[in-house]
Amino acid sequence: MGRAPPGVVTDAPPLRDARPGRRRDGALVALLLVGLALLLWRAHVANVDAPARAKKAALHAAVLENRAPDPYQYKLHTITWAVERLHRATGLDLFDLYAANALLSLVVLLFAHQAWLRALVGPREALLGTFLLAGLAHGLFLDYYHHPYDLWGVAGFCLLARGLARGAGLASLCVGSLLLGVVWEKHALLPLVWVLLRRGEGAAWRALLPRAALFGACAVAVPVAVRLALGGDRALVDVTPLGEQDWPKIALQQGPYVLPFLAVLLATWRAQPRLVRLLWLYVPAMFVAYAASRFILYELRSFWAFAPVFTATTAVFAAGLARPDRPAAEA
Repeated sequence: MGRAPPGVVTDAPPLRDARPGRRRDGALVALLLVGLALLLWRAHVANVDAPARAKKAALHAAVLENRAPDPYQYKLHTITWAVERLHRATGLDLFDLYAANALLSLVVLLFAHQAWLRALVGPREALLGTFLLAGLAHGLFLDYYHHPYDLWGVAGFCLLARGLARGAGLASLCVGSLLLGVVWEKHALLPLVWVLLRRGEGAAWRALLPRAALFGACAVAVPVAVRLALGGDRALVDVTPLGEQDWPKIALQQGPYVLPFLAVLLATWRAQPRLVRLLWLYVPAMFVAYAASRFILYELRSFWAFAPVFTATTAVFAAGLARPDRPAAEA
């Protein structure tokens, strides 16, 4: 036998089909995500939902009678009526139905979030980012019960962000925006992110603006239609002018949530994909929007849209730690 060429290992094991290994790894990731969802769900139901059971029941009744305050009446309308119809059809307890909705939305959120991060980084970093999301969720679950639409909204946001990262067509982004509008409205900034992303790739403004207008119209169409159908003359759930905001409480709650990830962003700016950098527009935009609407700024539940941006920033950072000489790919 002749000598093997340089760099070739002659005693390497025979090549195997990688597909069974990928299937096994996918099944293990799925098992981990379902387990995380069950842990988070149990903690939320026991520690937050159950103590607020009477309050949730009263809000359910108010939405059915179209007398809940703004914005609860509009955001809760679809899921409240779906739960009510299931309750009437099956006789199941309302609290049990809402608990089932919470579990299902958590499972979907973790899988959607994993898919979002896999559009940016490798499987290890994506899984690390999803564990980070679970850690953030635990912190966000401490003080407030979540409304039935909250986690569905974040899951849909993750899927739309994945579509942007994968270069999805405008038609699929518009359909996704219309569907997400049934339970959420915070994806309304994504058309601006899309425009800036495509402009950075060299697309002309003349071609972008009409398409962005269509994307934006789809993002707000359902929330606006629901508001018009139900009537808009109702009291706001919260009226807190800027001068009356509890700034020490805001700093205590928002500081640990935002500032560590902002530091990671600034330290790894050049390694971050353009999409991730653009999604950070959500941070100032949402603070300005909430302040202008005179809503309280310390309630972290309202700022869930930040979480997939923070986890993506951290996952890209982790990918750089694993491969320090390999720059992150632009998404």
